[in-house]
Amino acid sequence: MSFWTEWKQKLSFVRRASRFDQGLDDEILFHLETRAAELESQGFTRSGAVQQANREFGSRQRMREDSRAAWQFRWVQDLLSDLRYAFRALRRNPAFAATGVISLALGIGANTTIFSLTNEFLFSRPTVRSPETLAALRLGGNSHSPLSVFRFVRDSKAFDGVAGELEEAEVNWRDGDQSSRLHVMRVTGNFFDVIGVPVALGRGIQPGETRVVVISDGFWRNHLASNPSPLGRKLILDGAVYTIAGVLPRNTRTLVGFGFAPDLYVPVEGEDSIVAFYARLPDGMTRQMALERLGMVARDLDRAHPRADGGKWNSNLQVSAVSGFEWLEMMDIMPIAGFFAVLMIVVTLVLLVACANVASLLLARASSRSQELAIRLSIGASRSRIIRHLLAESLLLGLLGTSAGILLNLWLTTAFKHVQLPLPLPIQLQIQPDARLLVYSAALALVSALVSGFMPSLRASRADVNSVLKQSEHQVSGRRWGLRNVLVAGQLAVSILLLTTGLLFLRNLLKSTTMSPGFDVQQTALARMRLVPEKYTTRDRSDQVIRSALDDLRALPGVEAASVAQIVPLNDNLQFGQSIRTDTISEPRHNEFTGNNVSPQYFQTMGIRILRGREFADSDRAGNPSVVILNEAFARRLFGAVEPVGHWIQIGDGQRATVVGVAKNSKYFLLSEDEKSAIYWPTAQQEGLLTDLNFLIRARSRPDDLAKPVNVLLSKLDSSAAVEFKPMRDALGFALLPSRVAALLLGSMGFLGLALAAVGLYGVLVYAIARRTREIGLRVAFGATPSGILRLVFRESALLAGTGTTVGLCTALLVMRPLQSFLVPGLSAADPLSYALVLAVLGVVVFVASLAPAIRALRVDPLRAIHYE
Repeated sequence: MSFWTEWKQKLSFVRRASRFDQGLDDEILFHLETRAAELESQGFTRSGAVQQANREFGSRQRMREDSRAAWQFRWVQDLLSDLRYAFRALRRNPAFAATGVISLALGIGANTTIFSLTNEFLFSRPTVRSPETLAALRLGGNSHSPLSVFRFVRDSKAFDGVAGELEEAEVNWRDGDQSSRLHVMRVTGNFFDVIGVPVALGRGIQPGETRVVVISDGFWRNHLASNPSPLGRKLILDGAVYTIAGVLPRNTRTLVGFGFAPDLYVPVEGEDSIVAFYARLPDGMTRQMALERLGMVARDLDRAHPRADGGKWNSNLQVSAVSGFEWLEMMDIMPIAGFFAVLMIVVTLVLLVACANVASLLLARASSRSQELAIRLSIGASRSRIIRHLLAESLLLGLLGTSAGILLNLWLTTAFKHVQLPLPLPIQLQIQPDARLLVYSAALALVSALVSGFMPSLRASRADVNSVLKQSEHQVSGRRWGLRNVLVAGQLAVSILLLTTGLLFLRNLLKSTTMSPGFDVQQTALARMRLVPEKYTTRDRSDQVIRSALDDLRALPGVEAASVAQIVPLNDNLQFGQSIRTDTISEPRHNEFTGNNVSPQYFQTMGIRILRGREFADSDRAGNPSVVILNEAFARRLFGAVEPVGHWIQIGDGQRATVVGVAKNSKYFLLSEDEKSAIYWPTAQQEGLLTDLNFLIRARSRPDDLAKPVNVLLSKLDSSAAVEFKPMRDALGFALLPSRVAALLLGSMGFLGLALAAVGLYGVLVYAIARRTREIGLRVAFGATPSGILRLVFRESALLAGTGTTVGLCTALLVMRPLQSFLVPGLSAADPLSYALVLAVLGVVVFVASLAPAIRALRVDPLRAIHYE
């Protein structure tokens, strides 16, 4: 019989097991009746013939089992049998079962939750048609290219279709007498056809359409009150009337990934627009073949449309998948992937603590069942059979713990969906259970069962049968460092590592919120004003709005100063790396620095002190000599001990600019910055249109009181502009996000691990007291005082805690060194206060975990203890 035929027959047996059993019983009965008839013909009586036939046939049950074995997957039947027995054993000891299941549920729940978050942020598949045949293209090393280049690639017919999108776009939506800023995805006319984005209502954008919009499910629900007839409704976007053509499904994931969820999809406009390219590959085309074909198109493109900067379109070509590791590498966000990798390591450590907890419980349970296991070994059970039986118990605990962990995962991920992150882009998590989560959870159940059950089952099967049956094992203190003690010490070490990391980042968060970023956050406010670009085609028009707005803001009651800036500190970043010349050095030097374009009164508004020189003045405008202000760190790097005010600098091939002031250092993009170089230019001397305006306002009292008058004032200047007002302290959410996330996740994992370790320590001490009942009784009988008994208990807990703490703290010192760059200046990875807090928390936990076993030891009756077995 072939292998597949045998498997097919065994699978068919599963479907007709009851009929097989009935037929087998009928066949056994037929054989017995036939043999009884033969014996009866030989002179046996009827009853004697039946008895003799049964004796000759043997055990019917064994015959049934042997017959079924030929048709069954025997290991499956044995496993089910072991699981049934394990279930009955756990049901007899509900406290043990509940403790093990809860421990694993917490560890697995935390693990699967971080796994779900990692999948959603990094490995989510976009909601498109056949994502495996979709590829992201890059030409000339650029992620985005002009529309003229897009049309050339599209018209080359090298692929089944090429579509483009511009992710970071905004529009002003005029709703009644209010204008609000919306995040939109600008797409080419063929985007919905090529990419295959599903539409729940209506249709997608078609080629040639310019004034249609496809709205997201969130916009439909939150802004249109789930209007059952949204199609055909008009929306005023950037002063133009758009018609709603379609509504996206609820859980749509974009090609960008990372939970990015724009409010609207609108056609891309303007010849100067840029888009990212996505190609639909023909059947059978690999990405390597697509890269070769893209190279041929790029060579033709270099001949037809040479790049203005002298570069080549046929350089640094890339063809990548739209999800997975290729996509992460192409998007150049491996640091974010590294952050999630650290989180996965952390929750894996928590799971190991939970498994160690269950292993301790199983060791105690195996010890209490030593006589039962010895009897089974003495009557013929093999050691492998005992191990298999004990592993079935740990497997059942793993399955139950995983089931509870998945329920915890569903609850936590549902809560995460409603969390709004303080990010400049709209992020909406669409976490849903899928096949990957189920496979990962099944793997965790098996691994947890093996990790927590293998050593206890191996040790239990090694018991000396004769000693156990004679009950010669004395309940007196023996080997101090058994496997349970090692497990608990390891639990404490891992928990200390997690708790130290969590507390350090918690202190980092507290220090971040209380430290001065170098500018005032209590008396200042931010008013963002987005002008419709189509209305401000010249710089003069936007400059007029800026001048009027600043004059009116400064005239408001309660306003001390007002300014406008291109960059809001700790929100945006304008980073440069260029060569700089000064009149004090002969050769230019390369420098890394951040920059900002600001108007007069900026430093007064922000509370940044001018150390030398002056602030920008109204006279620092186009046509007058170029001027700059340096921060003290940049001034020191460029000029050393020379007074910089009055000297000039030249950035790259630009104009020379005179240094008119030196400002005090502050924070610019990250709170962890230290001595970062910065330069300020006057807004009036910079070229280019200004449509995204950041008005910074210094209040005389509470900035919150200025919200209404500022909104009214700016809206009157241009009713189509979108205005957002917030106090500066509320505008720092993005800068504080890394510290908040790290403190929340690492801190919660640390406390969870410590709680599990405390349960393990409690279990070890209770077990130790039970094992040493006779010893304690003898000590009391010979005059031991209660304080002496307490010292006995607390000495053992202190030894375990001290060993685990020492290992954990030493490991934490090594692990925290690479994380120093994430901490604010002044906070060290070896921060003594953080370690002191950890020791204090550990001391409280150890004392609480030791208290109940200590009280139990004090209640030992000497007379009963001497006879205790």
